[in-house]
Amino acid sequence: MVTTDPAEPIKAAVAAHRRAAKRAEQTLAALHAAIAEAASQGVRQADLVKMTGYTRERIRQICRAGWISPHGGGS
Repeated sequence: MVTTDPAEPIKAAVAAHRRAAKRAEQTLAALHAAIAEAASQGVRQADLVKMTGYTRERIRQICRAGWISPHGGGS
């Protein structure tokens, strides 16, 4: 007789969720790096807002975190 651990599906779901959360964290970091890079290359803040759906303030926060002016150029 094979007995299964009733907690096994929960353990598997937790592991899958942690993997997905880690992947989401990595892709978010890549997105923020791309936003900061685009801003440093002169992409207008208004265009970044349209592309991402973020607010102007969030774009400013992301750029400040990367030491980039949201208006283009360096810090």
